Amino acid sequence: MLLKKSKYLIPLIILIIACSENKAEKIENIRLNDKLANELVSLSVKCVDQKYPYKIGYRYSDESWLKPHYELTPSFYGCWDWHSAVHGHWAMVKILKDFPEVADKDVILSKLDKNLSKENLNKEFQFFKQDFAKGFERTYGWAWLMKLYSELVSWEHKKAQKWANNMKPLVDLLSQRTISFLDKLSTPLRPGTHANTAFSFSLMIEYSKVANDKLLFNKIKEYSIKNFLGDINCPVQYEPSGTDFLSPCLAEAALMSQILEKREFNDWLYKFLPSFDKKSFGNIINIPEVLDPEDPGIGHLIGLMFHRAWTLKDIAIKLYDKSDKNLFLKIAKNHSEQGYNIMFDSGYGGEHWLATFAIYNFSK
Repeated sequence: MLLKKSKYLIPLIILIIACSENKAEKIENIRLNDKLANELVSLSVKCVDQKYPYKIGYRYSDESWLKPHYELTPSFYGCWDWHSAVHGHWAMVKILKDFPEVADKDVILSKLDKNLSKENLNKEFQFFKQDFAKGFERTYGWAWLMKLYSELVSWEHKKAQKWANNMKPLVDLLSQRTISFLDKLSTPLRPGTHANTAFSFSLMIEYSKVANDKLLFNKIKEYSIKNFLGDINCPVQYEPSGTDFLSPCLAEAALMSQILEKREFNDWLYKFLPSFDKKSFGNIINIPEVLDPEDPGIGHLIGLMFHRAWTLKDIAIKLYDKSDKNLFLKIAKNHSEQGYNIMFDSGYGGEHWLATFAIYNFSK
């Protein structure tokens, strides 16, 4: 009798196990909603036209350029530094685009209309044309400008195309400069901060697909295949450095997930990151410890939580192995939640930029 019942029992057990596995695989990461969008974008709204404090970092070759930063770059002068002002504008556009009735709608539109005017963006263009500015914000700030442009050019708002057209000469200039730079850059830059090549490439690829910038896309793909395809055994155990806001290993893996086809990417990834166990992958699994969130450098680690989260989600999309996919999504969830829980304790040193990283992460 028991043997007879087992004919039905075994398939039932298999079904129950399969359902349990499917349930375990469903991991809900934080997603943007009206409340979260309002809360986060308010930080960008607050700082995009805040003149001080400001990071002084220009090198001048002509005294005629000795002017306040908000006159030299009148579109992007708030949020402590140029690149943060740029991606602060991206954050406002992204939120208004996805949440048209956001509480700060009218304020955002007013600031965009003023800061992205033809007059102001022409001054930005003239600034970047100067010899002393040829390497300014290369390539991190350039990548965020391209990302902002791609968000505008793909937005159906009645003024978005006007703002995008105003920005296009500067975007084209920086696209050309990126191509020229890559012809001279013998090896990629791999820190966990602004100079990281793979991070900028990921944003630039997103831009190039939307804006149909084939020259830039092909140059980045060519450079990435040449310089990243042969990488193996990324030193995860060295991460993070104490002021990182990017994961060098995950930035490269996320980039290659955009460059390579799915099968080729899986073959590459398991050579680049051979093991995901706690001993080998623990420095990614574990959330970085932030002992002083208000210190602008140490507070970078909050941004690292968001960067790890979105890159892990990007990588997971391309994985065949369900258990590895599930692990990546679980790590991403933990990092997202902890990053959000601590970001508002960071003071202006974090708030002037963390909203962007949170919005980018929670949009995925």
